[in-house]
Amino acid sequence: MKTSRCRFTFEPIPAILHPGPTPRAKLDSVPPASNTKTLNLYGLERDSLTELMSSHEAPAFHAVQIYGWLYSRRRFRLDEWTDLPRSLRAELARKIRVAPGTVEGRVEATDGTVKYRIALAEGGAVEAVHMVHRDRVTLCLSSQVGCSLDCDFCLTGKMGLTRHMSAGEIVGQVALIQEDRSLPDGGFNLVFMGMGEPLQNYDAVLAAFRLLTDPEGFGFSRKRITFSTAGMAPAIERLALEPRRPRLAVSLNATRDELRSRIMPINHKYPLSRLLEACRVFCRATRERITFEYVLLHGINDSDEDTRRLAKIVHSLPAKLNLIPFNAVPGLLDYHPPSKERVAAIRDGLLRHNVPVSVRWSRGAEARAACGQLALLPGEPQ
Repeated sequence: MKTSRCRFTFEPIPAILHPGPTPRAKLDSVPPASNTKTLNLYGLERDSLTELMSSHEAPAFHAVQIYGWLYSRRRFRLDEWTDLPRSLRAELARKIRVAPGTVEGRVEATDGTVKYRIALAEGGAVEAVHMVHRDRVTLCLSSQVGCSLDCDFCLTGKMGLTRHMSAGEIVGQVALIQEDRSLPDGGFNLVFMGMGEPLQNYDAVLAAFRLLTDPEGFGFSRKRITFSTAGMAPAIERLALEPRRPRLAVSLNATRDELRSRIMPINHKYPLSRLLEACRVFCRATRERITFEYVLLHGINDSDEDTRRLAKIVHSLPAKLNLIPFNAVPGLLDYHPPSKERVAAIRDGLLRHNVPVSVRWSRGAEARAACGQLALLPGEPQ
C-alpha cells in the first residue's frame, strides 16, 4: 500500500472501533483480550508451544521450530514451515491460526514520522508510530485498546478503555512495521508510549518483552526497549524484581500532589511520595537510572517554582529528565505549550541546577502521531 502524506489510506472507521468513552475501569482490573474458538499461535511462548505439540503427540523440538518461524523468521503461513511434517502442518491448519494483526492504514507527516493504524487479531484497532531522528529509528507501541487512566491532557485517555492487548498483538505491531519499513533485526528502539498504560497490562507486556528480547525470537537488546508508566507504583516495584527488564520512564508532569491529581487521576491512588518511593526501589534493585517525562503545560506546570521543585525531585534519584512541550490537538482546548523561549529558559534553569535534561520536541504532530495524540476517535482524518 502506498504511503500518502497527511491522509489516511483506509476506509471509514467501523463503529465498533469508536465505542465512545467507557466507564473508567478500576486501575487494577480491566478486561483482557477476547477469546476466539480458533487458537491464535502468535504470541505463544515456548512452554505453550511445547504443550501444544504434546497435545498433538508431536515431538517437542517442533515447538522450537515453530517458535523460530513465528518470531525470528516472521513467516505466518503454515505452508512455509517446511521443516515440519506435512501431516502436522495439515492438522494444525484445521485447528489454529497465525494472526499478528494487519496494517489497516498509514499517515505520514512531513518530518518522516509515520502513524500506523493496526487492526488487531482479536478485534478493534490501535495506533503505533514509526519515528526517525537523524539515524535513529524508534517505534512507539501501544499496549491497550484505549486507556482508563484519563490523564486530562492526553487524547488517548478520552477514548476510555476497551481491553488489554495480548502479547501477540503487542509484538505484532513490531513485526508488521518492521516488514513494512524493511527495518533490520534488532537495529531500532521500542518505546511503550503509545495507547494504554503498559504496567496495567503487566503480564502480557512482560510476555511481549520476553519475545522481543529472546535471541531466538526478535533478538532486541533489553536496553533498546523502554516502558513508560503514568505511575503504577506496585508494578514498578514488581518490575524491579524481574530477571530481565526494560528501561523505565515515568510520566511525572507535576511537582505537587494537588496539581498532579487534577491532571493525572492516578495520583489519587499513588501520590507523589508513593510513586517516588517505588522509583527508589527500582533504582536500588536494578542499579539503573530512570527517566522522568514532564509534559510542559503553559501556565500550569511551567513556573520557576515548578522548575525548582522538579530539580529537587530529579536530584533525589538516579534519574534524567525529558521535557516534552505539550502537543496541541482539537478537543483539548484548555492546554497549550509554552513558547519556545520559555521551554529553553526552563531547560537552561535545570541545567544550572545540574539536572541531566533534554527537550523532546514534537515529531509527527500534523499526523496526530505525537506524544498524547494517539486516539481512534470520530474526526480522525480519513
